[in-house]
Amino acid sequence: MSSVWLPCGDYHQYYKEDQGWWQSTFIKSKMILLLLIVFVGIPMLLPGYYLSVGTMVGYTAMGALGVQLLIGYTGLVTLGHAAFIAVGAYTSTLLVLQFPWPQFFTDLGLAYPISIVVAGLVAGIWSVIFGLPSAKVKGFYLILTTMAAQFITVDFILTQYVSQIGGRGQAFSLPPGIIKVGPWVIDSDVKIYYL
Repeated sequence: MSSVWLPCGDYHQYYKEDQGWWQSTFIKSKMILLLLIVFVGIPMLLPGYYLSVGTMVGYTAMGALGVQLLIGYTGLVTLGHAAFIAVGAYTSTLLVLQFPWPQFFTDLGLAYPISIVVAGLVAGIWSVIFGLPSAKVKGFYLILTTMAAQFITVDFILTQYVSQIGGRGQAFSLPPGIIKVGPWVIDSDVKIYYL
């Protein structure tokens, strides 16, 4: 087993050596404790404002994981990753607020889960629109095409169409109780944190 702390100048040559420290029971117990704190302790102890900040931190961490997967596994740098997250968020908000769902879907609480799936598909299609031309270029040109995707998406969504649902404030904050997942109504900060 490798140590967490290496002397100066020593390094691992392979990822398996670098990840060996995860295998110790001490580290595993610390990770379980951290998960308990994040998922049990924080919602019980912190007031609503801090829970909303924690929710935003969770969203940001999920976006960062996507960038890490792209850069870590392929070595391709992206500056437009947030654009595709914005397309998914805007699509799900628009579907929940303005799409005329049949009574059957809203009674069973299926509108929000279906809108999340549709939003993922729309964001995927939007990323393919920019991804296919970006696949032909390398280096700085790839960075510029992903940055162009970011600027085009922000201009297309924020300046052209967000006003349809009441402006930026309405687009980024759904009213309490409008989100239902099955029989559960998401109407408090703790439930939003868990969602």
